[in-house]
Amino acid sequence: MLAGFFIILITLMILAQIIGRWFSIIIPSTEDFAGFFLVAATFLALAYTFRMGGHIRVTILVHLLKGRLQRLALAFSLLVFIIMIGYGTYYTGAFVYESWSFHEVSQGYIPVSLWIPQSAMLLGLLIFLIALIDDFIVVLSGNTPTFVGLEE
Repeated sequence: MLAGFFIILITLMILAQIIGRWFSIIIPSTEDFAGFFLVAATFLALAYTFRMGGHIRVTILVHLLKGRLQRLALAFSLLVFIIMIGYGTYYTGAFVYESWSFHEVSQGYIPVSLWIPQSAMLLGLLIFLIALIDDFIVVLSGNTPTFVGLEE
């Protein structure tokens, strides 16, 4: 829902910019904020999209396998994915902390502390990592992960 909220904010900002131009009104940093909101919408939607089977995955091999071998392939691929997203989450956290500690601000008309929009990236990755770990545990416990069957 939060990702959808940011998409609505992007739409409203662009509409305000268009209408403002009709009346010779320039809204400063509209492009910057639209970019920040796009990043927030993208990263905050990662876990939901994963759960709904919307991410692009190469599942041909997994679908060809049956039983325990299929479960093992799913567990292995989820583990690799957890490691990759965990790595990205850790370094995104370091990136956000660095922006916060050095008081970095955006270059637009309205200076924005960069750790604020970067935090949406970190939150989205963290929620995504939790969703991956949850499905990994589901596979290890012998059950079907949430995305299986929704991807077709």
